Amino acid sequence: MSGASLPSYGSSRAVLIGTATYASRDLKAIPHSKHNVRGLADVLTDRALGGFAARDVRLVDDPGKAQDIMGPVAAAAEQAEDVLLVYYSGHGLLTGAGDLHLSLTESEPGLDWTSLAFSYLAGVVKESDAAVRIVILDACYSGRAHADLMSAGPLLVRDQLSVFKGIYSLTSAPENRTSKAPPGARYSAFTGFLLETVREGVPGAGPTVSLNEVYEVVRRRMRAEGLALPEECGKTGAGAFPFVRNRLPPPQAPQPLPAGVPAPRVTTSEGLSFSTVRGAGYRIGDVETHLREVIDTVRDPDRWSRAAPPYFRTVSGRSEHGLKAAEVDAHIALHRYRPTTFVDALRLVLMLERFTLVRDTGRAGWLKALTRNRYGMADGERLVGRSAGAKAPSLGFTDTHLCVLGHQGLLRVPYSQLGRLGVNSSSRTERVVTVTDLGGTSEDVVVVTVRLVFGHRRLEISEGGERVFESALRRFRTAMADVRRRHPEWFDDLGP
Repeated sequence: MSGASLPSYGSSRAVLIGTATYASRDLKAIPHSKHNVRGLADVLTDRALGGFAARDVRLVDDPGKAQDIMGPVAAAAEQAEDVLLVYYSGHGLLTGAGDLHLSLTESEPGLDWTSLAFSYLAGVVKESDAAVRIVILDACYSGRAHADLMSAGPLLVRDQLSVFKGIYSLTSAPENRTSKAPPGARYSAFTGFLLETVREGVPGAGPTVSLNEVYEVVRRRMRAEGLALPEECGKTGAGAFPFVRNRLPPPQAPQPLPAGVPAPRVTTSEGLSFSTVRGAGYRIGDVETHLREVIDTVRDPDRWSRAAPPYFRTVSGRSEHGLKAAEVDAHIALHRYRPTTFVDALRLVLMLERFTLVRDTGRAGWLKALTRNRYGMADGERLVGRSAGAKAPSLGFTDTHLCVLGHQGLLRVPYSQLGRLGVNSSSRTERVVTVTDLGGTSEDVVVVTVRLVFGHRRLEISEGGERVFESALRRFRTAMADVRRRHPEWFDDLGP
């Protein structure tokens, strides 16, 4: 690429997908999609703005089957070393289980197999060795994509076990809102504001504009129009990645600010510079005082798993400024201890997925005996973590077994055999009637049944429509599969 202000795009790939026409009567055409992908391609390959070479940007118009998307994305994911960018514009569809699917020209609402499960695309993106992986979705309910992209597996392997830059997702709407494509407009609302922002530039952003800065401007403009607000999600500061060059030159001289308001960037006593944000972020004083303490904690093999974001208190109030948390977190991540044993890696996964870590004091007692009996632990087996709360259904994680506790009993699965654990689920709606002295009310409640099969053992777990248990189990299994693929020797030591 040309210009020194952007990082390397020497081995980068972008796949821009637009589904504009549909065979189904229930899916309206979105002519904006064709313009969206071309507008974004123009920005990415504009030598005054982006860093992509034209030959490295692939456009996919009106995909008719899943392979039309997955083929180009898989090829790009394998080839990219610097940046991988995947963009999709079209209808977002929800399955009966609440999963996000991307529509194809032959898709039919209600027939899930006629559309592409986003989880498939997310899996390919996460497996890519590209330093930075970016996914942008302009589709209804697209906020549901963040969970698939941000599971612990890739974060564990690439953040903690190897050199890694980041993964970032930007969606046009939350998981329960639709996106808008204004009649007569060339672009959809979200992509239109995105293109407008990068083409015009961002005041005060410096020579380049980061993904976070693009998001903040797009969100502000969509809020002013009363539209569903976009969402972003990133790991290890990926949102700070310089996306495009800034059309607007930086200020020639610092402008005076009202008393008490910090400059757009703050330099710490150790010479570190972080961006500031208004009404959010970490408290500047806390970072200045405790940053060295946090870094000492995360680099210590005996203490690293005790520290996880948020590392500092956050500011409150629209008039206050704080340091941008993503940038501070990215700096801390550079110093984090890298696990060298299976138990270290297990603790990291549990910490990242917000499970409760258990500290073994070594002291015997009735509570410890109760816990060991609860999870069916053998002599010498240690409890490493558990899901929040003590009521069934719950998950327990020992140093050798995954323990699933339900109303029907306990299911123990050795980590070395997690691949043999079968999991499927179904949902139903039940009418719940509540009667009080003041009268009665009724409502429909979604009940999800998760069925687990391991050898001859079977266990059913019932939970609400939020699918908290099922989601936690799925993310944990994905992370463990990724760890095993990269460090099979750890699992060999666990036995059968």
